[in-house]
Amino acid sequence: MQNLWLSILPPIITIAIAIWSKKIIPSLLIGLLAGSYFLNPTFTGGFETAVDQIVNTLTDSGSLQVLLFLYLFSGLMSIIKKSGGIKAFSDLADRHVKSERGVLFLLWALIPVTFIDCGFRIVGAGSITRSLAEKNKIAKERFAFMLNNTASPVVELIPIATTYVGFNIANISIGLKAAGNTENTSAYSIWLKAIPLEFFSIVIILITFLTIFYQFKKPENAPAKPSAEKEMKEMKMEETEPSIKPRVINLIIPLVSVISLSIFFFWFFGKDKPGNNTFISSMANTDPNRAMLVALFITIVISAVCYFLQKYNLKEMTSDIISGGNEIMTTLVILTIAWPLASVSQALGLNDFIHQNLGSSMPAWSVSVSLFILSAAVTYFIGSGWGAASLIMPIAISLAVVSGASIPLCVAAIITGGTFGDVTSPVAGMTNMSSNIAHADHAKYLKYASPYNFMAAGIAAILFLIAGVIN
Repeated sequence: MQNLWLSILPPIITIAIAIWSKKIIPSLLIGLLAGSYFLNPTFTGGFETAVDQIVNTLTDSGSLQVLLFLYLFSGLMSIIKKSGGIKAFSDLADRHVKSERGVLFLLWALIPVTFIDCGFRIVGAGSITRSLAEKNKIAKERFAFMLNNTASPVVELIPIATTYVGFNIANISIGLKAAGNTENTSAYSIWLKAIPLEFFSIVIILITFLTIFYQFKKPENAPAKPSAEKEMKEMKMEETEPSIKPRVINLIIPLVSVISLSIFFFWFFGKDKPGNNTFISSMANTDPNRAMLVALFITIVISAVCYFLQKYNLKEMTSDIISGGNEIMTTLVILTIAWPLASVSQALGLNDFIHQNLGSSMPAWSVSVSLFILSAAVTYFIGSGWGAASLIMPIAISLAVVSGASIPLCVAAIITGGTFGDVTSPVAGMTNMSSNIAHADHAKYLKYASPYNFMAAGIAAILFLIAGVIN
């Protein structure tokens, strides 16, 4: 195909408009339409191609499984909150934690019961510990920092029973298809190899833990008077009134169920594949999206029965699941547009463009650090790590293949670069959610957190450079 440079324009247009407008969905739509018109330059051709690509995404079993999993997972989080499980756990913790460090250690101790989603981690752990933080006079900015930096960076590193699993596997699969590297290559196994290489997340987790004992950046002492808009946001972040009597078991049952069932179905759907003779090999080469979705569906049924027996009205529960799923609709729309945008770029010859213009001119050792900086910068400006990863991952894997760089290292660079933006960007959903649930002034929180986050990003960039040289 001639004019291969057109293939790079849709993602560039999308990123440029998103940085300028801070609106990711309209930017994705414009980028998709631009690429579609390059493919089909007639009066209605661009619209027809864009619609066809979106329909292809929604009818692809792998993509649909990811979207359905995210929707139902958000619905499960909703009924867990309405069951009073979080409130019961908060009341239990209130009786035993009596010091500043005790509160901060409790935040870390809650990871095993809040790790399944970064938003749930922030809201759940924040709801449990905020009153304790206030009683022990922990600065709100510090509390928000501790919440946010134990959410996305931690969830990203867990390879089972989280919302990141299906999303990352779907993106890696799209990248492998774009690079023509699908034979004998499991997207899940690549991600497993990438996890130890997600340097920013690992470094910022270590730094955040060390701040329990020492802070080189102190929060500002003077509290800011919240505006009416701020107070309204804070009210929205509060845990809703439970529909039934709060019990800790209402939190434990769904969490234990989704984790144990996920592990079981990862093994069950992989055990009969050729060459999978061990438990680990079966899990690494399974059908992860299907395993996660089946485990989640059964967990919802188990949780619903448990809550129904406690007089949680079935009609109300159904409504809460739907309303909870609707809360993540923005993310689902982003993915539904971002994945077709990647397909359009590939159809325009993106892989050939990378081969001809970047593969031979870009040293393999420089690829991962460059991708980390690109992913971090794009996410910082547009405020969506998932949006950035959906745009950049196909390019990253193609670039890794043609330059001879390590695919897992480049995958790790994209994922963890997005995490930097998620915990640092002023417009990111996670940073705003953290400051809201902590009742912190958003600007002061960012001023407190940024030195730690940028220091971790600098260390991560050096590690990616070293890893690129070694690989």
